[in-house]
Amino acid sequence: MTTLLEKGRLGESLAEYDIIDMHAHLGRWGISFRDNSAEHLVWAMDQSGVKTSVVSSLECAGFRMEACNEVMYQAMQRFPGRLLGYVYVWPGDIQTVKVEVEKRLEQGFVGIKMLVLMGFDYTCPGYAPAFEIANERSLPVLLHTYGAQRGLADQVPTLAEHYPDINFVLAHAGAQVIEEHIKIANDYENTYLELCTSSATYRAVDTLVENVPVERIVWGADDMPLNMSHQVGKVLGAEIPEEVKKQILS
Repeated sequence: MTTLLEKGRLGESLAEYDIIDMHAHLGRWGISFRDNSAEHLVWAMDQSGVKTSVVSSLECAGFRMEACNEVMYQAMQRFPGRLLGYVYVWPGDIQTVKVEVEKRLEQGFVGIKMLVLMGFDYTCPGYAPAFEIANERSLPVLLHTYGAQRGLADQVPTLAEHYPDINFVLAHAGAQVIEEHIKIANDYENTYLELCTSSATYRAVDTLVENVPVERIVWGADDMPLNMSHQVGKVLGAEIPEEVKKQILS
């Protein structure tokens, strides 16, 4: 039988595994890309055998929350079923956040995206309406939790306790301080570890699988800016059982 790693090395299609990408982006944000369009993202998905990506737009990231989400909405219309939307939230005005989140969820968005790099802690009051809506509807909330940057050990436990019905997807698990991701995942059942990283601790995927229930580990590419095939490859190349690789990817 051809292994997943062998399939990847041979360039064979992985489409039969219904790969779900829990972390993707549209648009420019601090980095210039040759092509940051929805069409390019779907092309990358096809190259890597990815069925569906859950995406947020950073095209106008910052205070232009509505513009970001409109870019995402238009992409969802062009690629139904391939691109699902996270509502990007900028915690400026509480009422504006509430209205925007409710509007986009009615349009078919499936979760919420927050980025601590914008200068606001996740515990900022401006985020509260989004968390409350997500908790009421048991939605996924994708949080940037890269390594030792703020937002992980100092904020996620508080959020996970206060909003028990949110599925918190912790992006960049294994990128530095892997022990913090492991501890949080084991302490809070409503947290999930998402694997995309530009760099990572040695054997990061293997270590997470050895220490966290596999159903709490999800795959994401962070394409753009990261490369989707590279992010698939680190799962294919991990020294873990084949069935575990399939479970993580799907």
